[in-house]
Amino acid sequence: MIMKTVEVSGNSLKEAVNNACKSLDATEEEVDIKIIDEGSKGFFGIFGSKNAVVNATLKPKHYERKILDFLNTISENFGSEVVFEVSMRNRTFHVTINGDNISRLIGRHGKTVAALEHILNIYANRLTDVKVNVKVDIGGYKDDRKEIIEHIAHKAAKNSLSNNEKIVLEPMFSYERRIVHEVITKYKNLKSYSIGLEPYRKVVIDIVNKKYDKPKRNHNSRSQFQKSEKMNYNRNKD
Repeated sequence: MIMKTVEVSGNSLKEAVNNACKSLDATEEEVDIKIIDEGSKGFFGIFGSKNAVVNATLKPKHYERKILDFLNTISENFGSEVVFEVSMRNRTFHVTINGDNISRLIGRHGKTVAALEHILNIYANRLTDVKVNVKVDIGGYKDDRKEIIEHIAHKAAKNSLSNNEKIVLEPMFSYERRIVHEVITKYKNLKSYSIGLEPYRKVVIDIVNKKYDKPKRNHNSRSQFQKSEKMNYNRNKD
C-alpha cells in the first residue's frame, strides 16, 4: 500500500480531523480517520484536559485528484478540448486521455505521450512515500502501437532467421522493447537483448549460437564460459 498516514491532535475531535486534512493537503472525503483518543475537556474545561488524537490515512482518490488537477493545469496549453480519467491499481496510476485533435499529444512515434508520462511519473512520486508508476494512454494509442511493434518484431525475426544474421532495430521506448523481447521468446533459435543508452536504446535480434550446444572435452571451461555469457545476456535484457 502507498497510502500516507499521519497522527494528529487537536483541542477537539473536529479540530484534530481538520488538522489532519491540512497536514495531508486533502479534503475530508479523501482521508480515512481512525480515532485514537477522543480527548476530554477536563475539570471546568481547564484541569486534566486532553487533546483528541486521530490517525488519518489518504485514500486513492486523493492521489487521483492531485494528478487530475496537475493534468488540467498542463492542458491549458493544449489548445483543444481533452478529457482525463485517472485510476489507481496497486502502485500504478492509469491515465486515459480522449478528446479532439489528440494526435498532437501522441507526437511522432509516441514521443510526446512518452514525455508526458515521464513528467507525471516524477510528479506522482513526489506525492507518495514509495515508488509508483504512471501509465498514459491517449485515444487507445498504446494498443495500436503494441500491434505495430509486434509486427516489426515478427518481421525482423523472420529476416534474421532467413538471412542468418543479426538485426538491430531502431531506438524504442522501454515498454516497446519489452514487447519485442516477448515476441522473440517465441522463436527458439533467436535471442534478443538491448544495447545503448536512453533515449537511443535499441533491441538486437540475433541467432542463438549453436556451437555451444555440443559438449566439449573441457567441461568446466565450457560451463564457466556459458555462465559468463548468460550473466552478460541477462544484464542486457530490458
